[in-house]
Amino acid sequence: MKTFLIIIAAIIVFGGLILLKMHLSADANKKDLTAKAADIPSLENTIKADSLYTVKDVLYKDSGILIAVDNPGKSGTENYFDKKYKLNDYSNINMVYVYQYDSAKPLQQATFDDAIMAKGKKMGRFQEMWVTKFIDTTDGSCKPLKKYVQSSIKNPQSFKNEETNYQPESIYKMRVVCKYRFTDSAGTKILNDVTAIVDTAGNVTSVEKTQ
Repeated sequence: MKTFLIIIAAIIVFGGLILLKMHLSADANKKDLTAKAADIPSLENTIKADSLYTVKDVLYKDSGILIAVDNPGKSGTENYFDKKYKLNDYSNINMVYVYQYDSAKPLQQATFDDAIMAKGKKMGRFQEMWVTKFIDTTDGSCKPLKKYVQSSIKNPQSFKNEETNYQPESIYKMRVVCKYRFTDSAGTKILNDVTAIVDTAGNVTSVEKTQ
């Protein structure tokens, strides 16, 4: 009898958890469906009048807001615009792209890859998929970059990842910084680092810095 009651209690708890999950999922879906669409012309004019940044141009393109500024700063500009104007809360905006203003290249001619900063719903999905495919869970290294480095040293098996950090450049490519150790032909252990761009296919498209 006691065992029977325990089983019944477990079923009730399990069923309650399922119902709770369904309720939370329904709320999330409802929120997505009822999210307010941005009035794009009004939003563009508001951003152009921003008091902190010198905004030169704003363009809505492919569910993204493109912002060209004279003073983008070192980092965090995309977070500033997203947070201040709640851009990613709108149902018709998925991304925020920030560009260094260039009078010779208006936003109408710019690509998403030209952006110096980006943030949004697509960015989170890109990073999650990229990390799953290309970050080695055993040592934390970036698999494509590790392979690239190993091909450039004389003792590839001596490669040891010390630290690997990554930051999305866009929804198509990741900036990866890897600090690693290896043993040269004389048996000396060397600490080195490399900064590279790795795309969605795992290609090392450029190596920006080596020491």
